Amino acid sequence: MLLKNVGLQLYSLRDEMAKDFRGTVEKVAKMGYAGVEFAGYGDLKPAEMAQLLKDNGLEAYGSHIGGLPKTEAELDAEIEMNLAVGNPYLVCPWQTMSTRDDALRFAEVLNETAAKLRPHGLKLGYHNHAHEFVVDGGEVLMDTVLGNVEPDIFAEFDVFWVAYAGYDPLRYIRKYAGRQPLMHLKELGPDRKANVECGAGVLDFERIVKLGQEIGTKHFIVEQEEYTLPPLESCKVSLDNLLKL
Repeated sequence: MLLKNVGLQLYSLRDEMAKDFRGTVEKVAKMGYAGVEFAGYGDLKPAEMAQLLKDNGLEAYGSHIGGLPKTEAELDAEIEMNLAVGNPYLVCPWQTMSTRDDALRFAEVLNETAAKLRPHGLKLGYHNHAHEFVVDGGEVLMDTVLGNVEPDIFAEFDVFWVAYAGYDPLRYIRKYAGRQPLMHLKELGPDRKANVECGAGVLDFERIVKLGQEIGTKHFIVEQEEYTLPPLESCKVSLDNLLKL
């Protein structure tokens, strides 16, 4: 067994979370997930969230904090929440960019935000989609971003989107070894377009996970954006298949 502990990005259950945040977190724990990555906090206060995780034997693996830049009040709230739940990894999940200049401006924003988090022992990362793999000025925009930020700003590579963009996830995992504490395990369907359950598509998760472990990835996190099954069942199937590696 390659993986003993797997996390779930709670955006995978966004509709269920909107209806019953606490109850859905409990179901995630009962599935066998060891940790969660937040995409919102369901109006829970920091102490309440910490207790919810403790009650369900879950660890906070990360948090998607929305777009940047943040106001001072927004960032203070993120700092308070993530310190309370013991999560050091804050992730910007999306940034529109289409040119090298866009990527360079965003790198500045990442640097400025990371400087505000650093005194609290918190780290900032970026989660890719496919549009960051456009080439402008002779360089892939994802490389432009990562090449112009402080080295403690990490990449949370989503292997689905790297492959969807036409690149080899293994290449990017190797290229940024030591800068990937978190990784999204998301499956690319046989049509190379749809997101399906892990193990039902074309990605070689055994090689991906082994390489991630070799280069220092701490948390492997499932994210389902699309489903061939009801969402809760979909997330359980992905977990079960990954634990068979």
